[in-house]
Amino acid sequence: MKIGEIAIISHSSRQRDNFIRSICRKIDLENELVSFGRFEINDQLGLHFYGISIDKQDSDLSWDLISRKMLGYVVIFDWEDLISLESVKPIVNGFAETLRAPFVIVGNVPDMSKPPIPKIFFQDKGIHLSPNFRFTFGQVDQPECARKILTLLIDMLLDRVEHNGFFQHK
Repeated sequence: MKIGEIAIISHSSRQRDNFIRSICRKIDLENELVSFGRFEINDQLGLHFYGISIDKQDSDLSWDLISRKMLGYVVIFDWEDLISLESVKPIVNGFAETLRAPFVIVGNVPDMSKPPIPKIFFQDKGIHLSPNFRFTFGQVDQPECARKILTLLIDMLLDRVEHNGFFQHK
């Protein structure tokens, strides 16, 4: 079986675990710093989700080791919480120039009907998006929303395959 590994990064272990639970039937490992869940697509392909909680004071994570294996990333922050946004900014901005893997950045909102857009997001000190990044709103504890986020990430990966000539028709 081939395994694809996806990192779920969040300021909140609750958010990260809710997202993984929305995709996987269960979480195999769960603590304050990391969690792990598996989703078998079929007998030939499975996805492993590594939930990583970040803390502004925690610099012990070896991102260079973690990033080598990841197929893609989902970064979650609370849209209405400036502290949550500030906690993910260094990760996103640091990876913008160094990683080629796709990122889906999720502004977690309590109500999907009309999420507010704070001014800070559009100022120079906001998140800098690169061509490898997509931004979306979502409710990470809702299975249908988590599936849409995962589908967006997989579509980004498939776009890369198409652009690299793997699906060219002769």
